[in-house]
Amino acid sequence: MAITGNTQTAIAPQSQLLQSLEEFMAMLEAEIQIADEHHLVAVLIMSLQRSDRLQALLSSQYSGIVRAHFYDSLKASLRAKDRFVFASENECWFILPQLSSEALAVLACHRLLSALSTPLKIESHTVFFQPEIGIACATLHAQNAQDLMRIADQAHKNAQLNNTRFELASIRRDQRTSPDDLPRAIQQVLDENALEMRYQPKVDLRSKSIKSVEALVRWPTNHAQSVATNLLIDTAEQYGLIEQLTMQVVNKVLQQAAEWQSLGLQVVVWINLSARLLAFEQLPKVLERSLKVWNLPASAVGLEVTESAFIHDIEHTTALLFELKNLGFRLSIDDFGTGYSSLAYLRRFPIDELKIDRVFVQGMISSQQDKQIVQSIIGLAHNFGLSVVAEGVEQENTLNALRLMGCDEIQGYYFAQPMLGDALPSWCEAFNRESAERF
Repeated sequence: MAITGNTQTAIAPQSQLLQSLEEFMAMLEAEIQIADEHHLVAVLIMSLQRSDRLQALLSSQYSGIVRAHFYDSLKASLRAKDRFVFASENECWFILPQLSSEALAVLACHRLLSALSTPLKIESHTVFFQPEIGIACATLHAQNAQDLMRIADQAHKNAQLNNTRFELASIRRDQRTSPDDLPRAIQQVLDENALEMRYQPKVDLRSKSIKSVEALVRWPTNHAQSVATNLLIDTAEQYGLIEQLTMQVVNKVLQQAAEWQSLGLQVVVWINLSARLLAFEQLPKVLERSLKVWNLPASAVGLEVTESAFIHDIEHTTALLFELKNLGFRLSIDDFGTGYSSLAYLRRFPIDELKIDRVFVQGMISSQQDKQIVQSIIGLAHNFGLSVVAEGVEQENTLNALRLMGCDEIQGYYFAQPMLGDALPSWCEAFNRESAERF
């Protein structure tokens, strides 16, 4: 990681291109200050390994032309809010703010690598790149800009050492917990079947009623240790515990859904599937077997998959989703609209629903750009015959704007925080009784 001061030369200012390392670090620190469990900020350190290094050293004018072409090749892979800076002739740093998960940083990394896989044609020269990228996310890996850059730099060095195209920083544990303690604690919680579930209603704006809920896993409240959900999931994936965790969640959720049905509450319950879990070939059969245990139809269950899940193995994911769809499950793409993935799978995959990322929903009142993104996603989904859910709705003006845009369902604290399963039937009964007054 080379810090060389202001290195911008011979290139016009661009909205995504910062002009100095000082500006980069100041912006990164500001983004970290507003980051939280649902709004991560990622840093990417990319070394370019250019084939024309000698020519670039000999001619500053030529180097500036390459930078301009380099920017043009990358800008389609970045969102408008992403920023980057040239730290040196052969190294770039990127800020990717407001990500709902670190998997989206990996997805952005794939997009950047893909963009640089095509050589640049500059006059009589052909410039080849062999980029290597280190990735780190706040607040998951660090709490300030300097530490985050240091951790991203180490991930970058690991990518170079391991001869891989990119490396994601390993999870940074609480200082009170040794690296092996958290996986061991998770394994113990799983063995004791102690994970807790919360359920957040999704309000249908047309019928003004509750037709579905999202199941959310939580660390046991009475446990001596406190573990955030994203850290729980990331650690379970890293240590091979995600299948056991997911199946425990599935059985808890299906048992709860069976109890709701016995009380006369008919709602579709949505379960989140990890991207890594989609590589589990037996997933459809395991889910089908669980449905039989609790005597539930697949139509009572929806499965949410994040956009980033589609980057690993498109052919396998497509086949798996069709198998799940044929069993009767409803399918949703979660955190849609991050800007790093193609819209082609809307036509290719058998999905029923899109969930708009909370970043855009919560920003749409103050940001015309976010509002246009939300409107575009709603229109796009309806053109494909898909329903749309907006998550993260916390204010009445956001609700009213979404209703005018034709959004189908909303989810967020404006109506309800995630609640225990036993509390849902009475809450839904009260909500449906009072919904006419609310709207």
